[in-house]
Amino acid sequence: MRLASSPPLLTPDAFEARFGDLVELICDAAHVGHSKPFMEAQYTLLRAWMSEHFPPIAAEFSGRLQEEFESLYCAESLSVLLTQDSGALMGRLLDTQEAIVAWKQAD
Repeated sequence: MRLASSPPLLTPDAFEARFGDLVELICDAAHVGHSKPFMEAQYTLLRAWMSEHFPPIAAEFSGRLQEEFESLYCAESLSVLLTQDSGALMGRLLDTQEAIVAWKQAD
């Protein structure tokens, strides 16, 4: 039974759409080489959304994949996310997108 205050569980398609916004934002900032103020504002909104909506569906993904998803929205800012990248960011983006595709196929 779901508590009245918890967010409704997302469909794979609904999650993919919003997560795609995050991926696009990260890619745009990486392409430019830094974040811009409007990108930081968008990241803050997407970070809040992911913080609320990912935990209820996190069990759909293995431990490593859960960590990869969380690593994309747990940084305090987009600039911090980019600065902390050790070259694995693109791999994490691809892994998480592939995991969503697999989730959709299994659903």
